[in-house]
This record gives sequence, structure tokens and C-alpha cells, in this order.
Amino acid sequence: MMKKTILLGTALLLSAAPLSAVMASAAAPAGKAPASGIQAKAKQGSFTGAAVERAKDGTLTLHWQTTANLGPVKVYWSQSPDSGWKEVARTYASFGGLRTKDPNPGSRVYFKVKAASGAAITTAERLLPLQGTTNFRDLGGYKTTDGKTVKWGKLFRSDELAGLTASDIAYLQKSGLKTIVDYRTDDEVKSKPDPVIPGAAYVRNPVFGQSGSGTDIMSFMASGEFDKMGKPGDVLTAANRDMVDSPSAYVKLFDMMLDPASAALVQHCTAGKDRTGLGSALMLLALGVPKETVVQDFLLSNKYREAYNKAAVDAMVKQFNLTDENAIEVIKALMDVRPEYINAAFDEMAKKYGSIQGFLEKGLGLSKDEQAKLKRMYLE
Repeated sequence: MMKKTILLGTALLLSAAPLSAVMASAAAPAGKAPASGIQAKAKQGSFTGAAVERAKDGTLTLHWQTTANLGPVKVYWSQSPDSGWKEVARTYASFGGLRTKDPNPGSRVYFKVKAASGAAITTAERLLPLQGTTNFRDLGGYKTTDGKTVKWGKLFRSDELAGLTASDIAYLQKSGLKTIVDYRTDDEVKSKPDPVIPGAAYVRNPVFGQSGSGTDIMSFMASGEFDKMGKPGDVLTAANRDMVDSPSAYVKLFDMMLDPASAALVQHCTAGKDRTGLGSALMLLALGVPKETVVQDFLLSNKYREAYNKAAVDAMVKQFNLTDENAIEVIKALMDVRPEYINAAFDEMAKKYGSIQGFLEKGLGLSKDEQAKLKRMYLE
């Protein structure tokens, strides 16, 4: 068991919802109607989704989708998702989006798009624009099965924080970060300790009890014994099953979530994709986010870590002089997230507890009353 845990821990150590619509046009200046044929009488309707993406020059592009033409809309921004809104632009819902300069560089920015009918939606960047991480993400904005939305700015997920710059730390401090939950082993923490973020409590919460030096996997690679790690993906499929079988770290995670003083909370490991991936999935599932959406969030790590993963695979191929395609695929599988990884966790929940809900209640000890409290705290 010790050797198995070290293998899984090392795999995790080695180891960032796509937009469904494209902005139709740049927004019209305030008070100016769209070109002939674009404007139509506003109908009753609602916003169904929105997102924000940042260009390399810092420009922000908002995208939104609606069930009907909502007519003129006002766009607001704030440093808080809850209050302090300031108007940034006026445009038309039919345009589907807006491009704007960052209204407050160096700070977390939230946007609200509101129509005259009262229909409104709040949105923000999914990936935080930090220099020292590749996978620091906000879990806000996801829709639940009962039509509510996960609040922005309350629940975050990330990779290791050791590379945070002074400006990153200031950014997170201004964002109101209150709790940092670190899933890493003792050896990982010793190698790359988290920096101090003023105002945020640091909580050690290792998913794997043993520290694990990683010598087994590294020696297998160096000697070319990749067959001892099974087929590509086997290690992380097993890891997800094992995390369900030994969920004490996630029990502690929900204890913190239930404490209002802990939000805003970020949970992280090394790559922010496996231990953190399961923790994020459990958070969203407990709030009523559909499993399909949870899987989409899990897979986003491939998007945000794409450049890092490619560089890491290339470096290991060169270091160990790999030419065997199966061996290279084993390395790639360790760096990726794949649907079969998180589905292995779901299957283990069903096998041992009858369902995901059964795991939440019996495996994590999260009562229905506590789940209702979480929804009151983190949904709108």
C-alpha cells in the first residue's frame, strides 16, 4: 500500500466551459442604435450564460447569450461580485458581447450585464490573470439543476502557489481571499512552500497521508520500465478511485466551506488538476451543478496547462531519451486530465455508496441540511 500511494502521489506531483458563442460585433457607443436590421423590439427573456476572456494586451472581451432579444443593456463593473457597481458601457443585447479596457488593472474585476426588463447576469474571468500560476480558476458562474448560479469570487481552485509574484499576492489580497487549502504531501510543501498572503489563513490538508519521495516512478522512467506503470492513464484512474476510498481531506474541505469566515477559499495541489480536480468536482456536485458541467470544468485544466504540459513532456522525453511511443503516451497521460479519470471517481462512489449523493452523505458525512446551507451560502 505504501508503494502504491507513493506512485500515485508522484503521478500527481508530475502533473489548467468553453465558450459556446462568439461576439457578433463591437458594441455601439452609448445612446447609438445598432445598424438597420439588427435592432428588434425587445422581448421578455433572460441571460443564459456569460464569460470574460483576457487578451495578451489586457483587453477584456465579454460574451453573453440570451433566450430573446433583450434590447438595450448596461454593462457595469466592480471589484466585488456583491456590490459597488459602476457603469462601464451601454450597448445592445443582440450584439452578444462587448470589448473593453480593464477598468481596474491589478485587481479582480466582475461584470454585470443588465437589460431594461431587469434581466441581468454577473460574470468574470474564469482563469485569474496571475503571473506565477497556470491554473488558478474561479468556480463561479456555473448553473445548477434548479436554475441557480454558483456565486463568483467565493470558491477557487489552483495549482501550486510558490511562484506567485508580489503583484499576484497583492491581487489575491485585494480579492478578499480568506483561506488557502493545501492538498500536497510533506515533501511537496517542503520543496515549494506557499507564500504568505496577508489576510488569508493557510490550512495543510494532505490528500495522501504518506509524503512520498517519487523515487519509484522516476526510477521506472530512467530505466525505461514504463510497463510497471501500466497502460497510459492507469495511474491517475487508480488515483481517483483511491481518493474516493480515503476522503478525509475532502471531509475537512467541507467543514471549512460550511464556515462563512472561510470564504473566499482556494484549494490547491501541485498541478491543480487531480487532487484539486476531485475537490472542485465535489464542491460543485454538492451545490447541485450537473455532472456534465462538472466534467467540463475538470477538463479545463488541459486548456490552461497546455503549453506547460507540452514543455514538461518534451523535457522528460529528452531527459530519459525516450523513443518508444507507448512510454511517451504514459508521460502524456500523467500530465493530462481525461474524462476516464474523474469518471473512475464517480464509478467508485456508485460502487461503494450507491450514487454520488450517497457518497456526499455517507462518504463525506455531509447531511442534507448541510448541503442546503452550502447552497444558501454559495448560490444566487
